[in-house]
Amino acid sequence: MEKNIAVLRQVSLFAGLDDQTIEHLASISVLRTFKSGQQIYAEGEADASLFVVSSGKIRIDKQVDAEQQQTLQQIKAGEILGAISFLIGGHHSVSAQAIQDTELLIILRTEFDRLAARNPAVAYRIMLRLAGQMATMLRDMDERFVDMVGYIYGRSKK
Repeated sequence: MEKNIAVLRQVSLFAGLDDQTIEHLASISVLRTFKSGQQIYAEGEADASLFVVSSGKIRIDKQVDAEQQQTLQQIKAGEILGAISFLIGGHHSVSAQAIQDTELLIILRTEFDRLAARNPAVAYRIMLRLAGQMATMLRDMDERFVDMVGYIYGRSKK
C-alpha cells in the first residue's frame, strides 16, 4: 500500500488531499504493469476505472475510420486517464496503449462507490476535483475549436 500512496501523491488531481483521504484511495487501488505496445483499453470497451500513471507513457487514439486512427495525446507519469468513463460509466470513447513499459494504479469505480458509501466526504472531495479537471479540459477544447474554426475561415488570432 505504501507504493500506492506514493503514486497518488505524485498526481496533481490528488495534490493537497489529506493523508487519510490518500490512504483510503490507496487501499482500493491496484498496481498493474503493461509492456510497451500492450493495449490498456480499447475504444468502445465498457470499463469504469480511473488509471493513474506511475511510470511510463501512454498513447491515446481515436478511430477515424475503419483503417485510420488519430493520436490525440500522450499521457505520462503523474497524469490520469479514463476519467470520463470513471465519472459517467459506459464505454471508452478512445483507446489507450502503452508506448513504453508502464505501471498504472487502477481505481475501479465499483470499489470507489464502496468507499463513497463508507466515507461520502472523501468521495465528494475526489469527485469535485475530477469534475474541475474535466471542466478545465472542456474549456481548453472549446478554445482550440474556436481557434480551428477561425483558422478555417481566415479569422485566426494574430
